[in-house]
Parts: sequence; structure tokens; C-alpha cells
Amino acid sequence: MHRPLRTLALSLACSLAALCLPSQAALLPLDNQSLSDVSGQAGINIRVDLLARIEQVRWSDDGGHVSLRNVKIDNGCITPGACPNGAGGSFAFGAAQLGLTLPIFGVNLPTLKVDIVTNGSGQQQLQLTLPDLTTINEQLVASGIPAQRIRMRVAGDMYIGDNRLGTLEMRDIVDLRGNFKVWGH
Repeated sequence: MHRPLRTLALSLACSLAALCLPSQAALLPLDNQSLSDVSGQAGINIRVDLLARIEQVRWSDDGGHVSLRNVKIDNGCITPGACPNGAGGSFAFGAAQLGLTLPIFGVNLPTLKVDIVTNGSGQQQLQLTLPDLTTINEQLVASGIPAQRIRMRVAGDMYIGDNRLGTLEMRDIVDLRGNFKVWGH
């Protein structure tokens, strides 16, 4: 490398190193109030529409393995009559809709709500809440409206070693409620 280029490269490297030093910052915990002050709302709502194909999910132990192959994640509407929309038509094949939207009733539930809550002993903990489809559907059915569902299909072929056991398929979630809480000890 020529001397002027070497000098320029060295100068540039030293400048970048000097810029990086003061940019380090400490992470500060945010409670609900602090989070509200920053973003204008408490918590984070996550809604995912997902269309995926996974060749293989595999777990190995002591030389043996179990796998799920040809995994598909979609809305499961693979034939015109498979997913009636309640208005004489059907939903088109597409992404799994991992959330529930009923604009007529003002319902717009995300797949996952992430929030910081304070438990009974005053400790803050992270709470992940799934949409409460069970309660919503109980109320809808009591009003004479059909139950709503999260349009999702997860399908794949199950194997132990190279022996195929069959097909696994999960679709159309109607009953779902629950939350997970995470805190340090």
C-alpha cells in the first residue's frame, strides 16, 4: 500500500474508533409510565400475517432424531369452499392472519400484546398476552353471531429417523386465552 493511502486508512480508522467511544450508553429500565411518556401508549401490540414454508424442523439426541418436514404456515383456504366468509363467498388462499379484526364491533386484537406490569409484591414483570378469543366468541354466540376464528393452518409431515409417521395439521383457532409473565429472581 502506498504511504499516502496507508496514512489515510490509519487516520480514518483512528477517527472511527474515537467516534465509537462516546456512543456507548447504559440501558435503563422502563416502567409503564416511562414507556407511556416516551411512546404515547403503554405496551406494544404485535399483529402478524404469515405465509411460510419450512423444509425441516429437526431435533436430534443420542444419534436419533425426530423431524417435522414440509411445514406450511398459511390461512388454510386451499379450496374455494374451505373458508366461507359468511357472506356467500370464501377467503382466498394466503397468509395466516394471526389476529382478529371485527370492524363492526370495534374489535381489533393483535396476536400478542407485550406490556410491563407490577405484580402484587411491587415487582415489575414482562407480560405477554394472547387475544382472548374464548370470551369474545362466547359473547358473539350468545348474541346469535357465529364464532370468529384466527385463520391459520400449520401442517407438516412427522418423521422419526427416516420413517414417516403421518401428517400433522392444526387449523382455525377459535378458543384461545392466556398470558405469560416473566420476571427475574
